[in-house]
Amino acid sequence: MNATDRAAEDAAGSTGAASAGSASRPGADASGPMPLAAGDADRSLARHSDAIVAKRPGASATDSVAPALVARADAIVADRLRAAAAREPLPGEAAGTSAAELAASLSAGSPHSARFTAEIAAAVRGTALALQAAQPHPADLWAAASAAHPDPSVWFEQAVLLGHPTHPLARSRGELTDDEIRAYAPEHRPRFDLRLYRFEGLDEPPIWLSICGRTEQLPVHPWQAARYGLTAVSRTVSDAAPLMSLRTVSAGDLHIKTAVDLQLTSAVRHVSPASVHNGPMLSRYLVDPAAAQGITLLKERAAIARGPEGEPLPQLAAIVRPAPHLSGHPRAVPLAALAEPDPATGRPIAAALAGDDLEAWWDALVAVALAPVRLFEATGVALEAHGQNALASFTGDRPTSLVYRDYGGVRVPRTGWPVLQGDLQTDDADERLRKLTAALFPTTLTALVDALATWTGTDPGRWWRTVDRALADIGGKAAQAMRTESWTMKATTAMRLAERPTDDIWVPIENPLAAV
Repeated sequence: MNATDRAAEDAAGSTGAASAGSASRPGADASGPMPLAAGDADRSLARHSDAIVAKRPGASATDSVAPALVARADAIVADRLRAAAAREPLPGEAAGTSAAELAASLSAGSPHSARFTAEIAAAVRGTALALQAAQPHPADLWAAASAAHPDPSVWFEQAVLLGHPTHPLARSRGELTDDEIRAYAPEHRPRFDLRLYRFEGLDEPPIWLSICGRTEQLPVHPWQAARYGLTAVSRTVSDAAPLMSLRTVSAGDLHIKTAVDLQLTSAVRHVSPASVHNGPMLSRYLVDPAAAQGITLLKERAAIARGPEGEPLPQLAAIVRPAPHLSGHPRAVPLAALAEPDPATGRPIAAALAGDDLEAWWDALVAVALAPVRLFEATGVALEAHGQNALASFTGDRPTSLVYRDYGGVRVPRTGWPVLQGDLQTDDADERLRKLTAALFPTTLTALVDALATWTGTDPGRWWRTVDRALADIGGKAAQAMRTESWTMKATTAMRLAERPTDDIWVPIENPLAAV
């Protein structure tokens, strides 16, 4: 065990002060673990169902959002729907001007049309609330990050206002009310208590939340805990801060990925048994090959509750990883945040950090961002290196290495690697390359190029040429394909209207590198 691992374990065992939980449910004992039977969850859901239906987004009793912001939000979501219609196989044609009209026309004939139009309405509402929460960026970003939270990456995570740059449902928050969105969504910069609950028979590794053996403690998101009526609190972590994904929260030295029964962008955000198995294994097997390419992997530990028949409960599970600063990266910024414009000036965070040396800064950032391409050429492993999973680590204001987290979308060859659960392993090199390309290029790097081109008033090709040169220097078949062949992109709107909405649907898009 290295020093970083032990520091993470020590921090996990002392993150928050102990809190005595009340055991108001029959059979729950504040002094002992609380068993969770499947029937408990069903009864809890039944108790809450009427309230959940009655409190859809937009039904809040809090202050209303200005009509101008709602109109702007509608235009943003409508533009994303039009873009999706231009590239994806959808049931209907684009008709109308509002997001609601476009959602109805594009989903016409689909058995999922009603659900989809409701999701789009929620996305408009969530986008309007995000716009309402916008704040000008401070002059000194590093100082602001240090002051905002014990984990300095939190400020940058919460600076991302509109989420995924192309997904129409980027700010759809499922069943959350306006008040709950403000309380739990990262763009509102909230803080809350994250509680750990006792569970009998928790499926946990030998080292989970401490170095003292089994704990039978599981961190549960406060919205999820209320939904399931959990009461056997063993510990409370104060000042927890949601990160970009909403369900992952920073507890200071730890990032805790919780499970929530919420449809966020393309899926209900549970923690699957496969993720509980694969993440800890991959984050250890890949650590040395990744480090050789300038990538620090954040190691994972995971635990999952089980029902009365021993069945895993993905709605009650969690993954814990060290915060970047605990792994030697005190200045770590998600790639997605670098493209985020200052709401007051339009200047992206990338330009603010680069100062007067934007060209050299961009050269350094591109070298860092393309580290997953070097890893693919060396090992055949494809990281899902989109702007949420991949963080640039800075020395001063200059990006110097990459930090990577979350292994649910990684693709690994079958030979030479441990056996994994689910669909992470494939001998199809093209499939693995597609996963990497789609995550890194059409969304993450494109958003950065667009942000810099818009801010400087220059042609995007100026910035793409740097990417092209860096790929040429890497060499190899994959890098060459990224330079010359069409890129692929997830058809996220088509996926929402498909029978199996979590199955990937890919569409080809134009490769801007072919024109530079």
